[in-house]
Amino acid sequence: SNERAEMALSLHLLLLALGSTALALLAILGKILLSRSKDRGVTVTRLCVYPIKSCGATELQEAEITRIGFRWDRAFVVVDESTNEFMSQRKLPKMALIQPSVEAKEEQGVEVSVTLRVKSRASPSAEELEESFKLSEVLKMEKVNVKVWKDTIVAARLSDSAAKWFSERLGKSCYLAVTLGEKEHSRLAPKKYQVSPGDQAGAFSDGYPFLLASEESIAMVNARLRMKKEATIEIDRFRPNIVVKGVSEPFGEDMWAWIRIGQIGFRAVKPCSRCVMPTVDQKTGIRNKNNQPSKEMKLFRYFNWVKPETWEVFFGQNLICSQQTGKIRVGDPVSVVCGTSAAGRQSTLMTRIMIFVTKIFCGGRA
Repeated sequence: SNERAEMALSLHLLLLALGSTALALLAILGKILLSRSKDRGVTVTRLCVYPIKSCGATELQEAEITRIGFRWDRAFVVVDESTNEFMSQRKLPKMALIQPSVEAKEEQGVEVSVTLRVKSRASPSAEELEESFKLSEVLKMEKVNVKVWKDTIVAARLSDSAAKWFSERLGKSCYLAVTLGEKEHSRLAPKKYQVSPGDQAGAFSDGYPFLLASEESIAMVNARLRMKKEATIEIDRFRPNIVVKGVSEPFGEDMWAWIRIGQIGFRAVKPCSRCVMPTVDQKTGIRNKNNQPSKEMKLFRYFNWVKPETWEVFFGQNLICSQQTGKIRVGDPVSVVCGTSAAGRQSTLMTRIMIFVTKIFCGGRA
């Protein structure tokens, strides 16, 4: 009788465990389904690349995806001659007035050479810089170790005439460098945020290959600025690659973990913390004297999402595309495959469980 009682108890406990597991799974599935249904009708409205880090944008109708981000996004960087550190609008806001454009020449569908043209909107009549080179020659150029935050990236130094052009306009001794090439470039994304082993951080971007933001979010920022009688701003202050419209509420993208744009999957791996650059008007290269919009955003977009001890202002989502190939276009639909456990919690254990469950029931890769 003791043996029967033990068996009955074991069976009871097993049924309880199975019941609890089933309830937990149902709760997770419910949360996933809710996240998938909330933001429908979202579309891409703008695509941008920034050929030279921290300089002007090039707007596209179609953007090609590579293993290090959109083709030619932050492929060039202005480097401090004395320190080999990247230069940016954080210290030199007038870099916003430098407008680059890239023209690639193809043979049989393969890029073989590139021409970079750069002008300064600060003095439109001034001489334009033009740098042309064959991609096969990049690996033969002088190598330099460029510092971008904690990373040291091997790059190729461009001509002395390019160094002279930028040094004269920025008032500081500097040079222009370019990536060694899409295949040769190596700069891993932080391991914690890699979707697949070997995921890249981008060319010379701050830390991730793609940045997404929504029109609904910038509209809310501007509504608050108007209430304070401050000037409204453009979304270009936040320098996104992908702008979307149709999100169910401002900053609804905080709840996205895995999305599809057209047929291409992206993982939102980390909300984007913001520095002083959004205070720089991208049309004038002048920093806002009232520290806007950062001052206002600190009142409602200030979180410790990434590190419990560190509070930061957040706007936009950093994305990784493990697919690493393909194209997306303005007008493409955006669908949420799986949401997060909570706003800004793209890397929590619960979000990872939700993604795992989504993969089992929906198939495909994140």
